[in-house]
Amino acid sequence: MKQKSLTLFRQTKRFVIKRKKWVIAAVGIAILVPISLMVISYMVINPYSKYILSEHDSQSARVGLVLGSGVTKDGKLYKELQGRLDVAARELEAGRVDVLLLSGDNRFKNYDEPTAMINYLVNEKHIAKDRLQADFAGRSTFESCDRAAHVFNLKKAIIISGESHLPRAIYLCRHMGIEAYGVPSFVEANNSSRREAQARVKALLNIHVLGEPTIGGSMINLDQ
Repeated sequence: MKQKSLTLFRQTKRFVIKRKKWVIAAVGIAILVPISLMVISYMVINPYSKYILSEHDSQSARVGLVLGSGVTKDGKLYKELQGRLDVAARELEAGRVDVLLLSGDNRFKNYDEPTAMINYLVNEKHIAKDRLQADFAGRSTFESCDRAAHVFNLKKAIIISGESHLPRAIYLCRHMGIEAYGVPSFVEANNSSRREAQARVKALLNIHVLGEPTIGGSMINLDQ
Protein backbone atom coordinates (compact mmCIF):
# COMPACT_ATOMS: atom_id res chain seq x y z
CA MET A 1 0.00 0.00 0.00
CA LYS A 2 2.83 2.34 0.90
CA GLN A 3 4.57 1.57 -2.42
CA LYS A 4 1.36 2.23 -4.36
CA SER A 5 0.86 5.56 -2.60
CA LEU A 6 4.43 6.58 -3.35
CA THR A 7 4.01 5.63 -7.04
CA LEU A 8 0.75 7.56 -7.26
CA PHE A 9 2.41 10.56 -5.63
CA ARG A 10 5.28 10.47 -8.12
CA GLN A 11 2.92 10.14 -11.08
CA THR A 12 0.82 13.05 -9.82
CA LYS A 13 3.94 15.16 -9.30
CA ARG A 14 5.17 14.42 -12.84
CA PHE A 15 1.74 15.29 -14.23
CA VAL A 16 1.64 18.59 -12.33
CA ILE A 17 5.16 19.49 -13.47
CA LYS A 18 4.36 18.59 -17.08
CA ARG A 19 1.12 20.52 -16.99
CA LYS A 20 2.90 23.52 -15.47
CA LYS A 21 5.42 23.48 -18.32
CA TRP A 22 2.63 23.42 -20.89
CA VAL A 23 0.89 26.33 -19.15
CA ILE A 24 4.13 28.32 -19.09
CA ALA A 25 4.72 27.53 -22.78
CA ALA A 26 1.16 28.56 -23.69
CA VAL A 27 1.45 31.82 -21.76
CA GLY A 28 4.80 32.51 -23.41
CA ILE A 29 3.33 31.97 -26.86
CA ALA A 30 0.32 34.13 -26.02
CA ILE A 31 2.66 36.95 -25.06
CA LEU A 32 5.32 36.54 -27.75
CA VAL A 33 3.05 36.16 -30.79
CA PRO A 34 1.29 39.57 -30.43
CA ILE A 35 4.60 41.27 -29.64
CA SER A 36 6.24 39.64 -32.66
CA LEU A 37 3.39 40.71 -34.92
CA MET A 38 3.66 44.28 -33.65
CA VAL A 39 7.41 44.33 -34.30
CA ILE A 40 6.96 42.88 -37.80
CA SER A 41 4.15 45.31 -38.65
CA TYR A 42 6.29 48.22 -37.48
CA MET A 43 9.22 47.05 -39.61
CA VAL A 44 6.99 46.64 -42.68
CA ILE A 45 4.84 49.77 -42.38
CA ASN A 46 7.10 52.39 -40.80
CA PRO A 47 9.31 52.77 -43.92
CA TYR A 48 6.26 54.23 -45.69
CA SER A 49 6.86 57.37 -43.64
CA LYS A 50 9.28 58.34 -46.44
CA TYR A 51 6.20 59.32 -48.45
CA ILE A 52 5.13 61.94 -45.88
CA LEU A 53 5.59 65.37 -47.42
CA SER A 54 6.93 68.53 -45.87
CA GLU A 55 5.55 71.98 -46.70
CA HIS A 56 8.50 72.49 -49.06
CA ASP A 57 7.86 69.38 -51.19
CA SER A 58 6.53 70.09 -54.67
CA GLN A 59 4.55 66.86 -54.91
CA SER A 60 0.88 67.44 -55.79
CA ALA A 61 -2.21 65.45 -56.76
CA ARG A 62 -5.69 66.21 -57.99
CA VAL A 63 -7.31 64.56 -54.96
CA GLY A 64 -6.64 64.96 -51.27
CA LEU A 65 -8.01 62.06 -49.23
CA VAL A 66 -9.11 63.09 -45.73
CA LEU A 67 -9.72 60.18 -43.37
CA GLY A 68 -12.38 60.48 -40.69
CA SER A 69 -11.51 60.12 -37.02
CA GLY A 70 -14.67 60.69 -35.05
CA VAL A 71 -17.60 63.03 -34.47
CA THR A 72 -20.18 63.32 -31.71
CA LYS A 73 -23.82 62.38 -32.29
CA ASP A 74 -24.67 66.04 -32.87
CA GLY A 75 -21.99 66.35 -35.54
CA LYS A 76 -19.24 68.06 -33.54
CA LEU A 77 -15.76 67.15 -34.76
CA TYR A 78 -13.20 65.42 -32.56
CA LYS A 79 -10.05 67.51 -32.24
CA GLU A 80 -7.98 65.19 -34.43
CA LEU A 81 -10.54 65.35 -37.25
CA GLN A 82 -10.73 69.13 -37.05
CA GLY A 83 -6.92 69.21 -37.26
CA ARG A 84 -7.01 67.08 -40.42
CA LEU A 85 -9.64 69.31 -42.03
CA ASP A 86 -7.71 72.48 -41.18
CA VAL A 87 -4.68 71.05 -42.98
CA ALA A 88 -6.83 69.83 -45.88
CA ALA A 89 -8.29 73.31 -46.36
CA ARG A 90 -4.79 74.76 -46.34
CA GLU A 91 -3.57 72.25 -48.94
CA LEU A 92 -6.59 72.96 -51.12
CA GLU A 93 -6.09 76.71 -50.97
CA ALA A 94 -2.35 76.33 -51.63
CA GLY A 95 -3.09 74.35 -54.80
CA ARG A 96 -1.41 71.10 -53.80
CA VAL A 97 -4.77 69.36 -54.30
CA ASP A 98 -7.84 70.39 -56.30
CA VAL A 99 -10.56 68.26 -54.70
CA LEU A 100 -11.04 66.71 -51.27
CA LEU A 101 -12.40 63.19 -50.85
CA LEU A 102 -13.87 63.09 -47.33
CA SER A 103 -14.00 59.46 -46.27
CA GLY A 104 -15.74 58.51 -43.05
CA ASP A 105 -18.21 56.33 -41.24
CA ASN A 106 -21.97 56.64 -41.75
CA ARG A 107 -23.14 53.13 -40.94
CA PHE A 108 -25.61 54.42 -38.33
CA LYS A 109 -28.39 56.94 -38.86
CA ASN A 110 -27.21 59.24 -36.07
CA TYR A 111 -23.50 59.00 -36.89
CA ASP A 112 -22.30 60.81 -40.02
CA GLU A 113 -18.64 61.77 -40.31
CA PRO A 114 -18.60 62.89 -43.98
CA THR A 115 -21.50 65.32 -43.60
CA ALA A 116 -19.91 66.83 -40.48
CA MET A 117 -16.66 67.19 -42.44
CA ILE A 118 -18.40 68.95 -45.33
CA ASN A 119 -20.30 71.27 -42.98
CA TYR A 120 -17.09 72.30 -41.24
CA LEU A 121 -15.20 72.98 -44.47
CA VAL A 122 -18.08 74.92 -46.04
CA ASN A 123 -19.21 76.89 -42.98
CA GLU A 124 -15.92 77.44 -41.16
CA LYS A 125 -13.31 77.30 -43.92
CA HIS A 126 -15.49 78.71 -46.73
CA ILE A 127 -14.55 75.95 -49.17
CA ALA A 128 -16.81 75.66 -52.22
CA LYS A 129 -19.00 72.57 -51.95
CA ASP A 130 -18.23 71.50 -55.51
CA ARG A 131 -14.63 70.87 -54.44
CA LEU A 132 -15.74 68.33 -51.85
CA GLN A 133 -16.72 64.70 -52.42
CA ALA A 134 -18.13 62.60 -49.59
CA ASP A 135 -17.43 58.90 -49.15
CA PHE A 136 -20.04 57.64 -46.71
CA ALA A 137 -18.66 54.09 -46.47
CA GLY A 138 -15.11 54.73 -45.26
CA ARG A 139 -15.63 52.76 -42.07
CA SER A 140 -11.94 51.96 -41.67
CA THR A 141 -8.65 53.02 -43.23
CA PHE A 142 -8.60 49.81 -45.26
CA GLU A 143 -12.08 50.48 -46.62
CA SER A 144 -11.31 54.15 -47.32
CA CYS A 145 -8.27 53.17 -49.39
CA ASP A 146 -10.08 50.30 -51.09
CA ARG A 147 -13.00 52.52 -52.09
CA ALA A 148 -10.66 55.35 -53.12
CA ALA A 149 -9.06 52.94 -55.58
CA HIS A 150 -12.06 50.95 -56.78
CA VAL A 151 -15.03 53.29 -56.41
CA PHE A 152 -13.43 56.72 -56.90
CA ASN A 153 -10.79 55.42 -59.34
CA LEU A 154 -7.86 57.20 -57.72
CA LYS A 155 -4.42 56.56 -59.22
CA LYS A 156 -2.68 59.17 -57.10
CA ALA A 157 -3.66 60.92 -53.88
CA ILE A 158 -2.34 62.96 -51.01
CA ILE A 159 -3.66 61.64 -47.71
CA ILE A 160 -4.29 64.10 -44.90
CA SER A 161 -4.28 62.51 -41.45
CA GLY A 162 -2.46 62.33 -38.14
CA GLU A 163 1.29 61.84 -38.41
CA SER A 164 1.25 58.49 -36.58
CA HIS A 165 -1.55 57.25 -38.84
CA LEU A 166 -0.03 58.21 -42.19
CA PRO A 167 2.49 55.37 -42.69
CA ARG A 168 -0.32 52.82 -42.31
CA ALA A 169 -2.71 54.75 -44.55
CA ILE A 170 -0.04 55.18 -47.23
CA TYR A 171 0.89 51.49 -46.97
CA LEU A 172 -2.74 50.43 -47.45
CA CYS A 173 -3.46 52.83 -50.31
CA ARG A 174 -0.26 51.90 -52.17
CA HIS A 175 -1.21 48.24 -51.89
CA MET A 176 -4.54 49.20 -53.48
CA GLY A 177 -2.68 50.65 -56.48
CA ILE A 178 -2.76 54.33 -55.48
CA GLU A 179 0.42 56.40 -55.65
CA ALA A 180 -0.14 57.79 -52.18
CA TYR A 181 1.67 60.51 -50.25
CA GLY A 182 0.79 62.06 -46.92
CA VAL A 183 0.53 65.44 -45.22
CA PRO A 184 0.38 65.32 -41.42
CA SER A 185 -2.00 67.28 -39.22
CA PHE A 186 0.11 66.86 -36.03
CA VAL A 187 -3.09 66.57 -33.95
CA GLU A 188 -3.25 63.12 -32.39
CA ALA A 189 -5.78 61.26 -30.27
CA ASN A 190 -4.78 60.65 -26.65
CA ASN A 191 -4.44 56.88 -27.23
CA SER A 192 -2.96 57.11 -30.73
CA SER A 193 0.28 55.22 -29.99
CA ARG A 194 -1.44 52.17 -28.48
CA ARG A 195 -4.20 52.18 -31.08
CA GLU A 196 -1.77 52.52 -33.98
CA ALA A 197 0.36 49.60 -32.79
CA GLN A 198 -2.70 47.34 -32.87
CA ALA A 199 -4.03 48.81 -36.13
CA ARG A 200 -0.75 48.12 -37.96
CA VAL A 201 -1.02 44.42 -37.14
CA LYS A 202 -4.58 44.45 -38.49
CA ALA A 203 -3.43 46.26 -41.66
CA LEU A 204 -0.76 43.64 -42.29
CA LEU A 205 -3.26 40.81 -41.83
CA ASN A 206 -5.82 42.60 -44.04
CA ILE A 207 -3.38 42.92 -46.93
CA HIS A 208 -1.67 39.54 -46.72
CA VAL A 209 -4.12 37.17 -45.01
CA LEU A 210 -7.73 38.11 -44.29
CA GLY A 211 -8.83 41.12 -46.30
CA GLU A 212 -11.84 43.09 -45.11
CA PRO A 213 -15.36 43.38 -46.56
CA THR A 214 -15.78 46.72 -48.33
CA ILE A 215 -18.99 48.31 -49.57
CA GLY A 216 -18.91 48.78 -53.33
CA GLY A 217 -20.80 51.30 -55.43
CA SER A 218 -21.13 52.98 -58.80
CA MET A 219 -17.84 54.27 -60.20
CA ILE A 220 -17.11 57.96 -59.65
CA ASN A 221 -14.05 59.01 -61.64
CA LEU A 222 -12.77 61.59 -59.21
CA ASP A 223 -9.16 61.55 -60.41
CA GLN A 224 -9.81 63.35 -63.71
